[in-house]
Amino acid sequence: HSQLGLNLREEVLGLKVYNIISCCCIMSTSSVIGQKISQASAFIDEDEDDPYDYFGDMVGDIDTVNYKDLMSLNSLNSVLGENIKSSKLSFKESSSANRRKLELAREELKTRILERRERIKAKMEEPGVVMTIDKVSFVSGILILMVTEFVLLMSPQDLDVLYASLLFPLMLMRYYVYRKDKYHYFMYDFCYFAQVVLLVNLYIISDSPWLMRINFAMTNGPLVMAVVLWRNSLVFHSVDKMTSSFIHMLPPLVTFSQRWNQHLFERKFPVIEPLTDNALTIVLDFIVYPLLFYVLWQALYLFKTEVISRRKLEHDPEIMTSLRWLTKNRKSVSYKVINVFGEAHQTAAFALFQCIYTLITLLIIPLLWHSVLFHALYLAAIFLVALVNGASYYFSVFATRYMDQLSAKSTRTEKAQPKAIVSKDKKMGTQGASS
Repeated sequence: HSQLGLNLREEVLGLKVYNIISCCCIMSTSSVIGQKISQASAFIDEDEDDPYDYFGDMVGDIDTVNYKDLMSLNSLNSVLGENIKSSKLSFKESSSANRRKLELAREELKTRILERRERIKAKMEEPGVVMTIDKVSFVSGILILMVTEFVLLMSPQDLDVLYASLLFPLMLMRYYVYRKDKYHYFMYDFCYFAQVVLLVNLYIISDSPWLMRINFAMTNGPLVMAVVLWRNSLVFHSVDKMTSSFIHMLPPLVTFSQRWNQHLFERKFPVIEPLTDNALTIVLDFIVYPLLFYVLWQALYLFKTEVISRRKLEHDPEIMTSLRWLTKNRKSVSYKVINVFGEAHQTAAFALFQCIYTLITLLIIPLLWHSVLFHALYLAAIFLVALVNGASYYFSVFATRYMDQLSAKSTRTEKAQPKAIVSKDKKMGTQGASS
């Protein structure tokens, strides 16, 4: 840029010199013409018989001056043009050279980052590191469960603070992991939309009973029932599985503490609460309005996946969405259900069945709102399902898969070490030969 500025200053200076010379030439020509005219006037006054001879000499002098001036201007113009062309050419050459240097530096930096990432990834996949991370995750999962139980029993009104303090770091970790594995479109699903609505109700519009009822319905209906539908499990050593259980099970506990805070404080648990609203209000607050929130989310989701990111999803089939996840196995029940109207209508069928599922799960909400005992038993049953899923995972899947993964990673590490030693020896030999 400094070279470009220097070249531009030189060109501007040349143009200024060109303009000054042009003005000087014009002024000299004008002065010659003026002198000739004055002399002609004096000559005419002295000798009125033959004025044309004098004007002929004057015209010849003017032609001579103009020809000389034009020659000097043309030569100056050609010199300035050549200087401008050479300046532009040198600037293009320097800019292209700088561009090549930047590209080489960028490629070198990218290579270094990839190499460092691969080294870190290889280090993280070592059996000792994997076991240490899993132990820490297991202990953390148990501690979070114990702290949640303590807050729920001793200070249920503060459960929302625990929920918010855990939600943000877990969501950041999940986005990092899912983005790397191309699973980040799962974070557009309804369960994450429900987290946002709940946070808005807790910390922005906290004085709205209407929004509180909608959150109660969404968290205790389609959100918590997803534990059964998606087979969420309490696998304490897995951060991913514990995060999934957290985002589906802790929001219902938050709304449970909001709804029954006074009952928990007084240790009173009646079977049924007296009805204070008419039937229409109950249907609107616990079924219709939450269903409209679901429709809003579904519209936003389809606009994102079918309009904004349509080309991106078509270009990269490895990006996983809920629809792709449910239809990746052609022999599964979910694939057969979603393709009941044909593969061309998978998206419409998926949205329709989700809407039906949401409506069915909302039908039980009026009963949960009016019975603390039934609500507690309902959440305990959901927790039991997640616990059974975790036990099935540990004894049916994890025991054999975990040992197989550790042995495979150990084998890869042992194979990679000799290659690293050989490459290091070659590098040292090359350096010795060059020295």
